[in-house]
Amino acid sequence: MALSSKCWKYLVLTFNVLFAMSAVALFGVSGFLLYRLFIYRHFIGINVEYPAILLLMMAIITCSVAWIGWRTARSMHQIHVVMAGLLIIVVVVIEFSCFVWAMVVWDNIEIDIKSTMTNYFMETDIIKDPNSPDSLRWDKLHVKFECCGVSGPGDYHTSNHVPFSCCGQGPLDSLHKPYTADCSALYQRGCGKQLHEYTKNQLLLIAMTALTASILQSTGIFCTFFLAHAILVRRRASIRNSASIREATFSAPDDSLLAPTAPAPTMPKY
Repeated sequence: MALSSKCWKYLVLTFNVLFAMSAVALFGVSGFLLYRLFIYRHFIGINVEYPAILLLMMAIITCSVAWIGWRTARSMHQIHVVMAGLLIIVVVVIEFSCFVWAMVVWDNIEIDIKSTMTNYFMETDIIKDPNSPDSLRWDKLHVKFECCGVSGPGDYHTSNHVPFSCCGQGPLDSLHKPYTADCSALYQRGCGKQLHEYTKNQLLLIAMTALTASILQSTGIFCTFFLAHAILVRRRASIRNSASIREATFSAPDDSLLAPTAPAPTMPKY
């Protein structure tokens, strides 16, 4: 049993190293996906980013749980190992919940983006300042996705002025798109559909990342509890061995008085 518990100990230690490495990878991926959603927060709303934020927080927590699991596996205390296993269960459940949450948002994102973009477009149109931060955000969106307005250039019929970014021109650097000299052709597609597809792709990546992390990290649950069981079995075997030794010690007869080396009785001298 001692060999078995040692094997589980080294297996759990190896898992905790991989657990910490997966947390670092999860932190990088979730942070990158969160950034890709955050830059369009004015158009898609802040609620879309919550699954990515939760996944980023879980990456930080996972590093702490991996450190706790490493310490408990080295100590070989059963109650501590069980507590580490319960923490891994909590991490896996939350990550799987993040997967479900991202898929729910993915399924309902079209209506949310449509309403958010429409409200933001109306607020920007009221300002009527082409150099305002809101107008510049729309310019960047038009050039990035090669679109115009929410549903198309017809959204600007009330202002009687279509921004130059609807044909690829605007106050942006040349990295995005080489600007043409005139605005002879407007983008006819709206940005609502383009941003909807973009956001769905990011949410799908978040959901798949959370699902993959929860499946891979769930293997540590079995390893940790198998280690706790091996520690319990070894402890019981040690108790039984100690009890057997004590029983053998107290049940053995004491024949020291009958030993031939005992001094012979002497008669009193008168």
